[in-house]
Formats: sequence, structure tokens, C-alpha cells
Amino acid sequence: MISKKQPLQISTKQLVQDLTWVINNPSLLNIEVLGEIELEPLTSEQELRILQLGPLELKSYKLGFYFEALIRLYIEVSENYVLKVANLQVQKDKTTLGEFDFILKNLEAETFEHWEVSIKFYLCHNPKLELEGCCGTQLKDVFQNKISKLKDHQLQLSQSEAGIEALNKIEVSVEKSRGLLKGMIFYHAKLGQFKNEQLNAFSAKGVWMYQSEWSRIEEGLFVVLKKPFLLSMNSYSEESVLTNAQVLCVFRQEQQPMMLASVIRDGDTLLEHSRLWLISDAWFK
Repeated sequence: MISKKQPLQISTKQLVQDLTWVINNPSLLNIEVLGEIELEPLTSEQELRILQLGPLELKSYKLGFYFEALIRLYIEVSENYVLKVANLQVQKDKTTLGEFDFILKNLEAETFEHWEVSIKFYLCHNPKLELEGCCGTQLKDVFQNKISKLKDHQLQLSQSEAGIEALNKIEVSVEKSRGLLKGMIFYHAKLGQFKNEQLNAFSAKGVWMYQSEWSRIEEGLFVVLKKPFLLSMNSYSEESVLTNAQVLCVFRQEQQPMMLASVIRDGDTLLEHSRLWLISDAWFK
């Protein structure tokens, strides 16, 4: 097992597969909510360029950190954009007010853009509350709060006095700010789903359940997904496959929310059939 204190080496094959997952996976929100960034499929030339760049060293196992690295890679191999700066801090009186994820030049429009990007996996524990009833495994991580932060704070940085000052230092004037929020929402079978004008009806969906409900699941094959590899199945092999009983054993040992991929075998390849999130019975109590 690799210590999380050690940098993580991510192969070029993994990078291509995970970036493809990001591109193909529908956004959580409708396009107009954040001025959606539309990611184009990778061309064979871009995939070759990623292979030429070599493996990526990741210093953090956090999913958000990896997601930003994938978007940066997308920009680096793009024919339409050139990266000016990433993670540019906005400060006032030595206090950090925020950070620009990416400032990049749109080569076709010959203008600079500000991109804010994020990936989230939410559990819907109260569909009557809609976006307010969805959270991460940290209960304070509420879906609606994330949207509000992106719209009302992060995407407004380029219009703020401190933001303009930070951009002036790198001789940039931003013409457009755009957001991207990828991920999945997990619903409980008994609670149902919900519709919301901001939510993309075609966003990816999974199922969450309590530990006590696991025995009702049909016998199958599962893979426990570990951060930061919650995207494609590329990093998982036959050795990762568990039965229902083995999943429960691992959950009892770890005693923390566990994301699973229900898989089927296709020769030497594992194909994801659906995704689940298993949590403790006391999680929302």
C-alpha cells in the first residue's frame, strides 16, 4: 500500500481515461447556471500529446486537487486555449479573498477567460429540500451552498476591485468568467429523486444505502473506489473485485462512507454497471 505521504504517480493511460470520463460525464448543472465550460472530446493527437508529456506526479490525494490537474492537462493539450496562470490568489491587506482556478487565453476569440472548476459527489438525504437536501460525506458540504459560492463569489472575482488588481499584475483583462461542476448525485431508493431548474436532468446518478440495507442487495461483484480514483475504472483490476460479503467486511473495518462500483467482467476488463455509496446507519442521525 502506498503511503499518502508519498507523491502519487499517475500513468498517462490513467490520465487519458480519467480525463475522458470528465469530458463525457454530464455536468451537474444546466449550462446557463455557471456559464458552463463545454469540454470537447480528446482527439487522437491530444491523446498522443498526453502520452508524450509523461506521468503526472500528484502531491495530494484529494479529488478536487486531481480534478484541477486534469482540467489543467486538458488546457495544456488544447488547440483552442493557452494557460496564462493557475491558482492565482486574490488578496487585500494581506488577507486572501479568493483564488482564480485558471486564467487562460481563448485563441479563437483572442480574449482572456476565467475558469472555476469543481467536482462533487452528493448524497440526496431529503429530496423535498431539493439542492438543500444534498450533501457530501461532510454534512456541511451542501449542494446549494456550493452553487451559491461559485456563482456569487468565485465567478465574480474578476469584477471585484481586488480581483482586477491581481489580474492587472499579470497584464490580463478577463472578458468572460465560466464555471464547471461535474460529479454525481446519489439517491436513496425509498426517498426518491427531485427536479430543480438548476439541476441537469441528465446528470449522472447513483444509489446510496445504509449498512443495514446491504444484505438486501443482489449478489454481485463490486470494487471499492479510493480517492483520487473515483472517475474511470482504469486503476482497478481483477484483484480489486469483492463479493457482497467481502464488501461488508471491508466496511466494518474502515467504518467510513464507502463508494462502490458494481462491475461486470468483459474478458480482462472490468465494466462499471452502476455506482453505490454505502454509509453508516448513524450517518444522518
